[in-house]
Amino acid sequence: MEKLFISIYNFFEKKRLLFRVTLAGSFLLLGYFASRLKLEEDIAKILPKDKKIEKLNEVFQNSKFLDKLVVTISLKDTSTGPRPDSLVAYADAFVTALKKGYGSYIANLQEKADDSLLLQLFTAVTEQLPLYLDEKDYASIDTLMKPAALQGTLQNNIRTLSSPAGIAFKNMIVKDPVGISYLGLKKLQQLQYDSSFELYDSYVVTKNQQHLMLFITPAYPPNNTGKNQLLLEGIDRITDSLSSTADKSVTAEYFGATAVSASNAAQLRKDTLFTQGITVVFLVLFIGFYFRKKRAPFIILVPVCFRWRCCILSKAVFL
Repeated sequence: MEKLFISIYNFFEKKRLLFRVTLAGSFLLLGYFASRLKLEEDIAKILPKDKKIEKLNEVFQNSKFLDKLVVTISLKDTSTGPRPDSLVAYADAFVTALKKGYGSYIANLQEKADDSLLLQLFTAVTEQLPLYLDEKDYASIDTLMKPAALQGTLQNNIRTLSSPAGIAFKNMIVKDPVGISYLGLKKLQQLQYDSSFELYDSYVVTKNQQHLMLFITPAYPPNNTGKNQLLLEGIDRITDSLSSTADKSVTAEYFGATAVSASNAAQLRKDTLFTQGITVVFLVLFIGFYFRKKRAPFIILVPVCFRWRCCILSKAVFL
């Protein structure tokens, strides 16, 4: 084997120009193939290989709750009182821009309450109504069936059907014109975890109507920080644009596992490049002072770079 390398050295020793051209051509060729690679940025890959950690990563990747990205639209000055219309206008502009520019990075965007789910809930309660009622409720039914109460209920139904909301409530009123099913729906309020939120124009807002919430499900899991970072940067650009063109008294913030993972990955990338940069600079200075030749660092580091490009090329070939 040593004879082969010696013969190569002797060959290029006599033909320096051919050696430089071959070396430059090799770097360009390897650099071209390396540029064709698509790198995957996954913060979970930095964790050690362990069965417990793999199971934990599987939970994070398949969780339907941890992948949510919550966007909170709030008033900058809460002392001015509730301004829900401003929050809704900002939310409409934000959702439109997000769907238009970054729809490919989003699996689901829940900005408003789904009216179809309310109808499904009403149908389920109506079909199984006796399961939700007790003795007091049956007494209330007798009250609802009295002529005076019945007349008031029918008048309210007429007003509802005449309003824009009649489109959504038409089927509910036809199935239950007296309103008996609402006795069962009230029982479901006991399952409400937090009473600090309500609906305003189908948006989820806080009781004081100073904060509005949107829910984004990214198309990629939280550990795919490369793709999710593009989505987060897009959200930042949209909020910056709206802060200068829309209502300047409204601002938006987001939080969630996706944002935390992307932030950690960015900090990790920055720290890694910083430490590696210091290491390379130290090696160059150390080699230069040790051999007392300016070309020494270059001669020693060239094979390292060549080997690095060969490794990238081999991975591209086998993949």
